Amino acid sequence: MNNQLNDFLKSDYTKWGSRPYLHEFCDDGFTTETYGQFIEDVNYFAAYLINKGYKGKNIGIYSPNSIAWCIFDIAVMNYVGMSVGLSKEWTSDNLLYAIDKCDIVSLFYGKALEEKVNAVKDKFPDTEFVCIEDEWDNCIAEGKTLTNGLFMLEPKDQDVPAKVVFTSGTTSFPKAVMLSVRNVFSGYDSLCRRVQIVPEDICYLFLPLNHTYGSIYNFIYSLGTGYEIYLSRDTSKMAQEIMAVRPTVFSAVPLVYMKFYEGAKKMGITLKMILGGRMRYTFCGGARLDPEIRDQYMAEGFYLMNAYALSETSSGFSIDYPGDEILDSVGTLFEDVDACVKDPDEEGWGELAIKGSNIFKGYYKDEEATKAAFSDDGYFLTGDIGKIENNHVYVRGRKDTRITLINGENISTNLISERIRKLSDSVVHVKVYIQNEYLTCDIYVKTDAMGADWDAKIEELNNNVPKFERVMRYNIKDSRELLK
Repeated sequence: MNNQLNDFLKSDYTKWGSRPYLHEFCDDGFTTETYGQFIEDVNYFAAYLINKGYKGKNIGIYSPNSIAWCIFDIAVMNYVGMSVGLSKEWTSDNLLYAIDKCDIVSLFYGKALEEKVNAVKDKFPDTEFVCIEDEWDNCIAEGKTLTNGLFMLEPKDQDVPAKVVFTSGTTSFPKAVMLSVRNVFSGYDSLCRRVQIVPEDICYLFLPLNHTYGSIYNFIYSLGTGYEIYLSRDTSKMAQEIMAVRPTVFSAVPLVYMKFYEGAKKMGITLKMILGGRMRYTFCGGARLDPEIRDQYMAEGFYLMNAYALSETSSGFSIDYPGDEILDSVGTLFEDVDACVKDPDEEGWGELAIKGSNIFKGYYKDEEATKAAFSDDGYFLTGDIGKIENNHVYVRGRKDTRITLINGENISTNLISERIRKLSDSVVHVKVYIQNEYLTCDIYVKTDAMGADWDAKIEELNNNVPKFERVMRYNIKDSRELLK
C-alpha cells in the first residue's frame, strides 16, 4: 500500500540507522536515540497497540515534548489509527472535552500532568490511562516480543485520517482537525525548494508537538532530511540549551525572537552568539514580528523566513525564500497549492482561500463545521483577510472574532468576554484586545461594583484556563462611560 511515511521509515533505517536522531534533555545531560532505534521502537509500539485491539482507534497523548511522543505519533499515524495530540497547557475541562469528543480509547500522559488526568479519568471507565514514565519501557518491550521482524505491519492508506490536531475556534472549545499522511507531507517539496537541509544539520525543537508546524515541519520532515533534533526540556532555559547545542535550524514565534533580542541586548552579546553561532535557517510564524527587531536580526545576517498557515492547511500555505527582502508579507505562496482571494475589495483585500493536497480531511464528528469551512467551489476558507501579490501572501487580520497573540496562539475574543461576564452579574460589557503584546480587557461594570475585588476574580479565572488564554492586564471601568 502506498504510504510516504512508511517509505521514509524504510529508507531511513537503511541509510541512517546508526546516526544519532532524537535527543531529550534530562538532569544529567540528554538521552539519545539513533534513527535505527527510533524506527524499531515505532514498530514495537505499533505492534503493542494493535495487540491491545486498538487498530483503527483514536489514541491520545497528553505530555510535554519527548522522544516517547515522537515514537507514539509516527507509530499511531502509520500503522494503528489516529494520533490525537493534546496540549500540556490544557486544563482538566479541556482534557475531558477532548477525550469525549475524539472517542479516545487510550491516553498516554506525562507524570507532570497526572493531577489533571486523575480529575477526569473516573468519567471514562472504558478508556485506558497510561503514565509514560511508569509504563513506556514495558509497552516497547511487550511490542518487541510480538514482532517477528521490522516492517511486517501493514501501513495505513495515506489518504485516510491519521492525525488529529486541535485548533482555536470561536466556540468554547477547539475543533478537532483530521489530517492524513498525504496532508502531512503535502508541504515537503515546497519546503525543500526553499532550503537545503542536510543530515549534518541540527534542529532545536521547542514548538509543541501537538501543533502542526512543530510536529510536521520540525519533526516529521526530519525523516526526509536526516537531521538531528534536540527537544527543548524547559523554555525558561532555551538560551542555555541553544548555546550548548549550537543548532543550525530553528523555528519560533515572534515572542521568542523578541526575547532573544532583549536577552542579547541585556547581556551585551550578539544575536549570533546567543543563538549558538551556527544558525543557517530561522523560521518565524504565528504572528507579526516588530520591524525594528527583524531589522536587527537582518543586520546580523539572519533572514527570518516568514511562514503562514493554519492547522486545516497542514501548516502549509506560504514560507519565505531565504534572503527575501519583502518583509511585510507572510511568505511566498507554496507552488503546489491553488490559492485565491474571495470577494476582494478595490485594493485586493478579501478572505484567503485555498485548495490542494494540504487541506484537512474535516473536523472530527462535526459535519456542520466542516461544510461551513468550504466555499461552494471547494476552497477552504481561512477566515483571514489578506491578499496575494506576485506570489507573496499578506494578512491583515481575522474575518471573525479571533485574535492572534505574539506566541502564535489564536484565541476567541467572544470566549474571553463570555468567561469574564460569568464572573459577575455586574459586568455590562467587555472589550478584548492586545496591547503591548499582552491579552488585555476593558471590563465595564455597574457603578456599585467598581470597588469589588476584581484582582481575586481574575486570578481565579486565570487559574482555570490554559496559560495562553489568561487575561494578563485589565481595566475596570464604570459602565456609565459607555454612554459617553
